[in-house]
Amino acid sequence: MTDSLRHINPPTLTNSLVVGYSQVVAARGQMVFIAGQVGWDATGKMATGFDAEVRQALENVKLALAAAGATTKHVTQVRYFLVGLTRERIETLSKALRDVSMWDWTKPPAGTLVGVEKLARPEFNIEIELMAVIPD
Repeated sequence: MTDSLRHINPPTLTNSLVVGYSQVVAARGQMVFIAGQVGWDATGKMATGFDAEVRQALENVKLALAAAGATTKHVTQVRYFLVGLTRERIETLSKALRDVSMWDWTKPPAGTLVGVEKLARPEFNIEIELMAVIPD
């Protein structure tokens, strides 16, 4: 896989590795697009509390990747949409990402964190969307 993904963090840009994302990921292979995942399970039951909601959304990301034959190691770009963007919520997300070993932290995907007023349903506080590339 090292030939199909190149993580680039040029010295001309800020060191993004300290906060958990790569500036650039160049990829070659089959592209996989995962729709925004939220904190409910397959039955539609919503997780209770922000931390549980984040962890369920991350589990849903892993399940969606697996359905396409991919893993978190194939992820090239991730977008997090957070309602009520606060330092506490960012720290909760960061801790959950590390606790579930979401990425190789020396080669994380390119990432964007966006604070939003609301998501598709009032009970949603986080939505995670991503792209992955499965090597040829």
